[in-house]
Amino acid sequence: MANRAVFMDRDNTIIANDGYLGDPAGVKLLPGAATAIASLRRLGYRIVVVSNQSGVARGLFDEAAVKAVNDEMCRQLKRQADALVDAIYYSPHHPDAPVAEYRQDHPWRKPKPGMLLHAASELNLDLNQSWMIGDQPRDVDAGASAGCRTILLGNLQTVVAGRDGGAQPDFVVASLADAARIIVREGANPPPEPPASGAASVQAPATPGERETSEPVVTPQPPSQQLLAGAAPVAGAVGSVGNAAAAATDSGTHLDILEQMLQQLRHLNHGRHSHEFTREMFLAAMVQLVAILFLAMAAWDAVAALNVPMIDANWWFNKTSEQLGAIEWLLAALVCEVLVLVLLRMGQSK
Repeated sequence: MANRAVFMDRDNTIIANDGYLGDPAGVKLLPGAATAIASLRRLGYRIVVVSNQSGVARGLFDEAAVKAVNDEMCRQLKRQADALVDAIYYSPHHPDAPVAEYRQDHPWRKPKPGMLLHAASELNLDLNQSWMIGDQPRDVDAGASAGCRTILLGNLQTVVAGRDGGAQPDFVVASLADAARIIVREGANPPPEPPASGAASVQAPATPGERETSEPVVTPQPPSQQLLAGAAPVAGAVGSVGNAAAAATDSGTHLDILEQMLQQLRHLNHGRHSHEFTREMFLAAMVQLVAILFLAMAAWDAVAALNVPMIDANWWFNKTSEQLGAIEWLLAALVCEVLVLVLLRMGQSK
């Protein structure tokens, strides 16, 4: 079964960046980004970062610096919210690059969908069930070309700028946290189980000679202090999007996002447990059988005490009354029933 993914740009989406970043000391996560990534991944989405890194082609830094920035971003995500990134892809190319090695309009360079298509092949992703989030129209174009639903981080001006011959985003919001809330609200199918691996897998882009590296690149992004109370589809509602962008709220919006995610997790866990026969359920069934046996022994002792002629006093059930009477067997059955309830509760809480 194919996985669902949330593709994310880096500049002004996960980390803050006012230009080209090649120094890991300058990495700064945007408010709420780590929590949003951790929550989406717990819901079963693969988290894949896709970014243009033309600073390499411009000679401002090399691919090793890109990897160092990526590594620092992943470290901060892990530290802040135990958030993990499944893969990072980047394109160090530019068609007018001063560095000849990277001077090409590579298929991985957004607005082309090369990075998303490559990730889908490597990670077994269903692009029709995936999302692309970014702060630039090229992110929307890349996501739409790959078949993903798209979310643009920005305001009315960036929406209008991206409409000239390009794809329209499905939603416009102010932050990654708001985008996560949209994905939770719009997700219709139960997501697959989150990947088992704990470490982020960082993938590097192909270079002009079609070589591929394993080095990741990170692009920081300027933080946005504006939080939307909600987001509306862009198509046919440009005015309403602008009004929504103006209606900012405080960090309580993020709590609302987390609450929606927790509700969906509870629903998924309930559905999963309702179909699984756990070890605790098996043990509970065994203890229940013992409880029934104890009840039968208690009933037999009670009947034997009445001196019913048809009862064989030498039968082994009756001999148990020498040590335990009907009351004792009933108490033992009650203890077993309590143990059954404890085992069932343990199974449901997993």
